[in-house]
Amino acid sequence: MNREGPDIICSMDEKNCRELIEGSRIIWQQRGGKKEPIEEEKVTMNFAFASVCATKDIPKGNILSAENIWVKRPGSGEILAEDYEKVIGRMAKKDIKKDQHISWTDLV
Repeated sequence: MNREGPDIICSMDEKNCRELIEGSRIIWQQRGGKKEPIEEEKVTMNFAFASVCATKDIPKGNILSAENIWVKRPGSGEILAEDYEKVIGRMAKKDIKKDQHISWTDLV
């Protein structure tokens, strides 16, 4: 590019822009597959992430709240921390012991 200006070093012309867009389309089309962790990464993920657990014994019929559940490591439970809000207000279908991972089947 034979142009002048203070920001020309980080600019591109139409040809370069077209090549960038076309190249990104090719990369997008060729990426294939799906993004998911490999088996070796799952151990680290289970440790690094958290699951919803009972912070005290929850008798059958009690409502789950911030008073009796929280998220703890490891993230090997069925309900991950990202779904914590979905569990609040649900009723326990059975007795849930303190420090037990909570499952969707435990809830009404």
